Amino acid sequence: MEVAEETTVSRPNRLRSWAVRLGKWMITLLVIVAVALAARESVSKWQQQSTATRITLADVRWGWLVVSAVTYAISLIPAGLVLRRALAALHQPIGLRLVMAAQLVGHLGKYVPGKAMVIVLRASILSRGATKISIKLSAIAVIIETLNLIAVGAALALLLVMVLETPPWIKWGSALMAIGALFGTLPPVLRFALSPRLRIRKRNSHKDETLQPMPLDWTTNDLVAAWFWCAISWAFTGISMTAVVLALVPLSADQSVVSLTLICSAAAMLAFVAGFLSLLPGGVGVRETVLATLLGPIIGPGPALLSAVVARLVQLAVESILAAGIWTMMNRRRIRPTDQLVS
Repeated sequence: MEVAEETTVSRPNRLRSWAVRLGKWMITLLVIVAVALAARESVSKWQQQSTATRITLADVRWGWLVVSAVTYAISLIPAGLVLRRALAALHQPIGLRLVMAAQLVGHLGKYVPGKAMVIVLRASILSRGATKISIKLSAIAVIIETLNLIAVGAALALLLVMVLETPPWIKWGSALMAIGALFGTLPPVLRFALSPRLRIRKRNSHKDETLQPMPLDWTTNDLVAAWFWCAISWAFTGISMTAVVLALVPLSADQSVVSLTLICSAAAMLAFVAGFLSLLPGGVGVRETVLATLLGPIIGPGPALLSAVVARLVQLAVESILAAGIWTMMNRRRIRPTDQLVS
């Protein structure tokens, strides 16, 4: 009888374990397929644009592409610090090591249709530590981080396009995106919009569980720190885009590195914001259009489109390498609860 009871109890646990493993493998396979399709499409566009512009692999200045890859990798780090502050505001004490892993791996989710996979990937990693964070809280933290990144990018892009020679629709579009995004990051607005959705389970004296409100402690100090880190992230993103252009097109005599960096930074920021708002996988098509529109008058329409394609390839390669490295290390040595204490 005892053996039969033990078998009956353990069977549902085994089935649940197998279901969880199957779900993780399906998610991993879905992300890999999405990334592979995005890479294939970008390579195809490279072949088309390189033929049209007569810029071949032999013409590429590979040193600048290395600079682009390194600076783009650096640009991904500050957003992880913003995500950690958002988690702290939600009373989720997650260690920096785990947050950075979730932040970097989650980037691959943007290539899956919709934006939900970013949240799923980050939530699956954040829940590996001592604090078991729910998908809802992970989603809210990611929303706070993304809103700040978009707001700062739109605001900086607006400042740049106002002083640079850009089409009027770019200026007006930048202004609308900046105003909307900046308003959405204000602490009173975030607390008003998100606090009613925050509930935490607590047991009373009778051991009955009840849902009680959980405050969102997103303060002005958090806002200032988030904007600071996001500004650093966008600075490196702009440098990365500039390096891509220099890898394909030599700097002309009447251009300066500073002016090229400013226009490339504005293009990269607006391309990201517009691509995110489009809800398309990786902002495909939208990002290229914005980049080509802003860079076309500077380096020509053909090289501008080619630069947009190469920038996507660089970013995809960096994100894939970082995610694969982190995923491999986490599977070899599962992050222990003590890792949560690493600051």
